[in-house]
Amino acid sequence: MKSGLLLYACICGSIALFILVSFGGLVFFEDIRNPDKRPAVLLVYGTGGIMPQLLDTGQIDGFIIWEPIVSETVLGKIGKKIATESDLPPPGQWNNTACCVLVMRNGFIAQYPDIAAMISALTIAGMERIKEDPEHAEKITADWVFGEKPIMSANLYLSPDEVENESFPNLVFTPDADIPDISRLETGFKKTGEGYEPGGVRGNVSVYRRARELLNGSVPHFPQDPPPVRIGYLPSSDHYAPLYVAVRDRDIISERYGFWLLPPDGENSRPSQCKLVYQGDTAAIIQFVPGQVGGGVMTGIGQEAIDIGYLGSIPAGLQISLGNDASILHSVNTGGTGIVVGNEAPCDDWDSFISWIMTRYENHDPVILATAQSSIQEEMIREAMEYEGIHIGLYGIDMDSG
Repeated sequence: MKSGLLLYACICGSIALFILVSFGGLVFFEDIRNPDKRPAVLLVYGTGGIMPQLLDTGQIDGFIIWEPIVSETVLGKIGKKIATESDLPPPGQWNNTACCVLVMRNGFIAQYPDIAAMISALTIAGMERIKEDPEHAEKITADWVFGEKPIMSANLYLSPDEVENESFPNLVFTPDADIPDISRLETGFKKTGEGYEPGGVRGNVSVYRRARELLNGSVPHFPQDPPPVRIGYLPSSDHYAPLYVAVRDRDIISERYGFWLLPPDGENSRPSQCKLVYQGDTAAIIQFVPGQVGGGVMTGIGQEAIDIGYLGSIPAGLQISLGNDASILHSVNTGGTGIVVGNEAPCDDWDSFISWIMTRYENHDPVILATAQSSIQEEMIREAMEYEGIHIGLYGIDMDSG
């Protein structure tokens, strides 16, 4: 009998200790994460493509992500856009800030400087064509990103042209936007009249300058045997429209500059490879390497599996600051970010969004937002919430919100 009582007491004691340690520990860690007990919002990491479905099924309250996912969600009546990057505090923080950038492996630049410069030049040429004929650029981008068939997912049935017509005006394509100046990046850039001067290992202004020379008629120098060049990018994003236009608008670009990108069949809407051609001669064999997130493209560059990348400025800068042997050459675009919430959410702009977050927190039901990890969108929402005095926790970790 005594042994049974002793066993029972041990079991009860163990359960009590488990409860004390577990729940006490949860509160303890939450106190460390949010010691001032500020109002909180919870963050969920995910890929951009799944966010409309998560919102549609009520698993999240909203998300901050890039175009064209924002426009797809709004046109599909799954949610409503209540803010863009220009609405986010601190005031003016994201004005003329590079959302996406062109990155190259330093070893590749050293080995093939004029091929590197020509890819930069073609990117800039694509930007110029977008400014000259934005409607044509929209159609090229819609075909590249979505194809010709309607978009069907998460209750969506949309025309690709309709989505790009909504998305494209939110993007500004420029090589001269500022690289984000955030404390998590160890080095920065100083703006110059021609591009960027590196404050550390992150920049390479010589490639940008050489690209401008090629656009002005300078004769490039290429190796005798055309080397393979691997370009990583996110084909689901319209932020890389200058690349798409450089491929699809090659007749005008070749006539204007004497160099162009030529797909094998000449017409493929989203080719997997191209020839880099100068004055009729093949300078390089380009292989396009599709990716899901910018961090993955940067990892490929660090592993020398990718030579060139089009990706977000934050994942590029973060990995380079941590030792990835690559350089940011210049910006690709600004803009193209949106915050989307459910249609029934009681907010229509940034201020009412913050009020909703406060009310939900007071009711012990914190707002759950999704974003892509280590993206510029994550940096935007973190800085904006810090400015508003709101703590960001991670859903599933910071569950004790009050």
